[in-house]
This record gives sequence, C-alpha cells and structure tokens, in this order.
Amino acid sequence: MKDTSNCQTAASKSPIDLAADALRCVNCGREFQGLVRSCPDCPTSLLRMDYGRKQFEILDQPGIFRFGNWLPTRGACETTIGPVCYRGEKLADALGLETLYIGVNGYAPQRGATNMTATFKDFEAMPTLLHLRELGIERLILASAGNTARAFAYAGSVLDFQVHIVIPEQMCFKLWIPIEPGDKIHLTVVEGSRDYFQAIRLADLLSKTYDIVPEGGARNVARRDGMSTCMLECAREFRTLPDHYVQAVGSGTGGISAWEASMRLQGDGRFGATPSKLHLAQNAPFTPIHDAWENGIPIEPEKDVEEQVRRIDKISAPVLANRKPPYSEIGGVRDALKATKGYTYSVENPKASEARDLVERTEGFIASTAASVAIAAMIEAVDRGNISSSESVLLNITGCGIDALKSDYRTHQVPTALKIPISDITPEGVRKYGGDFGG
Repeated sequence: MKDTSNCQTAASKSPIDLAADALRCVNCGREFQGLVRSCPDCPTSLLRMDYGRKQFEILDQPGIFRFGNWLPTRGACETTIGPVCYRGEKLADALGLETLYIGVNGYAPQRGATNMTATFKDFEAMPTLLHLRELGIERLILASAGNTARAFAYAGSVLDFQVHIVIPEQMCFKLWIPIEPGDKIHLTVVEGSRDYFQAIRLADLLSKTYDIVPEGGARNVARRDGMSTCMLECAREFRTLPDHYVQAVGSGTGGISAWEASMRLQGDGRFGATPSKLHLAQNAPFTPIHDAWENGIPIEPEKDVEEQVRRIDKISAPVLANRKPPYSEIGGVRDALKATKGYTYSVENPKASEARDLVERTEGFIASTAASVAIAAMIEAVDRGNISSSESVLLNITGCGIDALKSDYRTHQVPTALKIPISDITPEGVRKYGGDFGG
C-alpha cells in the first residue's frame, strides 16, 4: 500500500467566514488575532475559537478537513486522515447498551479508519502545522510521551515543516512513521527517562533558549479543534449528540475538545440542548486527574516526584502519564467535567487487558492499551449505573491497529539527533548540549 497523504494548501473557507472567526479568552471574552496562547489579563484561562459559521456544515474537502468551518486553518490538505464513527452493535449487546457509537480513530481499514500513525493524534498534527504555516511560522517544538511525537513527525515529513520533538528516551521505540522521516524532523531525547514531565521541561527550555515556537499543548486551539472532530463525525454520521462520551486521558485535552464540540453543536440548534456527559479514564496507579476530581484536591506535579514516577512505571499505558494536565485552568478539564456533570475512572492494567480482548472478539480490531483503558471505564460506568442501557454513548478509540499498519506499510524509525540528561535540563545545560540546535 502507498502513503495516501499529499498535502497542498487549498482554500476551504470564504473570506466572510475567515473575518467572522475569532480567538477569544474563555474568561473575559477578549479577542485576539494571530498566534496567541493566553490572555495577558487572564493567564489561567484558555483561549477558544469562536467560529463565524454557527451551523454545522460539511465541506467538500478530504479527511479531517471536511470539518474545516470549525478548524482554525484557512486551507485543507489532501489526506486520508480523519475520524470514523459507526454503530458498535456487537459490543453494545455484550454490555446491554441500546446505542453505542464507536469512534475508530486509529488504523482499521476494514472500518474505514486510516490514520497514518494509528492514533487520533494525527487529528492534532495536520491542523496545527497548517495553521502555523498560514501564520508564517515554519518551525515548532513539542514534548511527547510517544503518540503525539509520531503524529507530528509524520505530518512534518509530509508538509516539509521543521519539527523539533522532545521525548523520554524509554519512549523512543514509539517514534516510527510509515514514510521516510523528513530532513526537518529533529529528535531530542531525555536520557534514561520515561517521564513525560521531564520532556515538557526540556522542550520549554529549548523553546525559550533557541526561540522556537512551542506546540502549545492544551492552549493550542488547532490541536483541540482537531481532536474535537471525533464528536463532529458522530454528529455528521448519526445526526445527534450522544448522551455520554468516553475517553482515556493523560492531559485531558481530548475531554476539553469533546466538551467544546458539544457546545458548538448545541449552538447549531439541531442536536439537542444538553452537552455529552464526559467519562474520562486514567490508568492506575497513576491517576492525577481522577484523584483531583474525586477528592477535590489540586494537582501538584512537583510533589512526591519519585512516587509519581514509580506509579508511572507501573501503568501499561505510559502515554497517559501527564504530571501537569490542564486541570484547573479556566475552560480546562475541571470545568469540562463540571459543565457536563461528568465522571472519572481509575482503571487497573488487568481490567484494561480484559476490555481489549472483549473489543477484539466483538468488533474485530485491536485497541491500543490507552484505548483499552477507556473501554474498561465504559464497562465500569455501565456496571455502576453512570450510563443507563437506554442512553447513547460515544466511545473514542484513540488508537488501534499498529500491527496492521506495520504490515501494510514499511515503517521508519526517527533517528535521535541529541541526548540531554535530566540533570542538565537547565539553561546552561541546553546551551552546552544544544550547540547550533535547530539550525
């Protein structure tokens, strides 16, 4: 099989639509233009896109860009990457649910899902890089625990965009892509580390030291709105907002995105007046969002670091290990859970494994370990009565089919350009190791 992504910018919105789009502070409503990640008057608030088109419309564009009216990009990209949603009748029967929608956002060609890195992180990367290019920016840096890095390495290679990736060394095995890595993909690893938070620290220092635009994480509206297309695809396919939305989370940004999509669909007026209730799952014993929500406590990423890392080492889905999620920000995870009257879950490794087996038997694809955490949480939600049998559910399978993708495509490891020890994550250390970094 051939790589089917061939990106060339093409107009997707009219000038009227572009003029009406606005980037606003969630807290004070102040409007911004260009690359802005926070409001100077409200530093703890996220910004959110307020799109000129309030009616949900599908554009004649490929893949994810059919939702271009609710993406911050001006153009589109010829690609197979995009969300897929179908009725999961066999899994629904096994759980006693009447209506289960499954978002297959990985690689499952039998279901029409052809995300080229086998995860929904592809939805973040393409819109982000196109959005930056439209703003005249051709260089970006990001931290990742694996999946995001793979998606941005792929998108950067396709778009010939300079992407600097920082990843814990023990996650480097995840950094393969189904095409030859482009010359502009630069990989820096945190030597000997498995801790995503250390990669975040190093990426932040490199960004400031060498003046490279950071990807932005939850503050990147292109990333959030790209992820929101899972909810939009459910609305497109089934003309409804589901009663419940289930996803495994590390940062929780996917939960924020689903909430924002729900609000936009409510604003359309044709999809109901109630946002989908969020069910966000984490992999025990590392569950900072679950602990904060259940116990009403703050998340403290610098507290008991050794204990946090010890817990990370015990989980089967390290891509869900984020010590500093956007939980308490205005418009962040806590607000999303409050607004939707949502729930969080702590899923042990054996439960995730059982859930993965159940989906393989019933739906015929192999979910990623992280997605299996979400499946287990949905099972728990049904057992606990948080989801009733008569209510509709959208289950976001955030990754699947890695083995199938590797069978269909030749994959290529992204080479390491630089290693920096944790002890040298300092301004002096990055200058010592960086040299002519990112030239």
